[in-house]
Amino acid sequence: MTQDHPAPARALGAEYAERLRRSYLNFRWPLFLLEPDEQTRPCLENGWTPIAAAAHVAYWDNYQLRRMQAAVEPHRKEPGPVSVETNDEMAAGENRSWDTVLGEADEARQALITFALSLTDDQIEAEYVDRGERSRIVKRLLEHMPKHVAEHAVDVHRYCFSTDRWSREQLFSFYRRHCNSLLDAITGLKEESCVTVPVSGNWTVRDLLAHILAWDEYVLELVKRWPDISSPDAQTSGQEIRREDELSHWASGDVDTVNARLHEARAELSMIEVLDGLTTCHRRIVSRCRRLSDEEMRTEVEYDAGEKGNVVNLLVSTSAHTADHAAEIYAARADGRLVPLRLPS
Repeated sequence: MTQDHPAPARALGAEYAERLRRSYLNFRWPLFLLEPDEQTRPCLENGWTPIAAAAHVAYWDNYQLRRMQAAVEPHRKEPGPVSVETNDEMAAGENRSWDTVLGEADEARQALITFALSLTDDQIEAEYVDRGERSRIVKRLLEHMPKHVAEHAVDVHRYCFSTDRWSREQLFSFYRRHCNSLLDAITGLKEESCVTVPVSGNWTVRDLLAHILAWDEYVLELVKRWPDISSPDAQTSGQEIRREDELSHWASGDVDTVNARLHEARAELSMIEVLDGLTTCHRRIVSRCRRLSDEEMRTEVEYDAGEKGNVVNLLVSTSAHTADHAAEIYAARADGRLVPLRLPS
């Protein structure tokens, strides 16, 4: 009779994997904003080109992964990494295409995430021989790599979301374009389909739109207070301040908990009410932003846990959030889950 042994704990690996994922995404997603000529121009604050920054991140992700693998499995046949002469050596790898470099960066970070998930808690906490000395090298590097990419994300964000790069009208046009794309995604759909057909997990089109509305309302509350987001809207009287307007309504709990709470609070809204809320909220966000001074537009604020930026960053990231969910609706139309009404010919 065999004795069952409890599975080794892997909570730490999952925690580090999530840090690796989120920190890389924060570096990666603004790069889609760059024009081709910007990708190879030394426009970042540290004097690097964006393609060099991506190549650098990819190199060190791969290098430190191999270093950890060599520590955990010292008898691996694959040789350990050989140190480069300078920290910036791989930043010169601009003879490859933009897509190639970004592909390498994506693969290198995913390999790090997969490695973190493969480790038990004991393996992460253990000491290993690294460069002739015993240390908790695996834990130290798993803590360091999210910080490393975050350092380079700062340079990327400061350029991609610079108010020198974006005029007000360019920013508001970009924001409106993504709002309009969302509305285009539901054009011609029957209301019955919008409230019954799942398009994102168990969420229907109405659920997705209500989710977008919830976070747009958060953005509106932020720009009302900007840049002192800890204070209530200076133009709102005490009687008009509602509990729903408190920022803690969006910030209390992890992402899944917050989304579930926001979803429940808007569960009774009809399609018409959600759409009216979206168009009204979008209009008010732009109106509020127009009142901000140039200095206020430039001011960086930590408006989410670990997420700091100016108004450009806020509106562009909000547009990206809208675009992600609009893409889910377009995909549901493309695969036949959502069928638009056909006008008589």
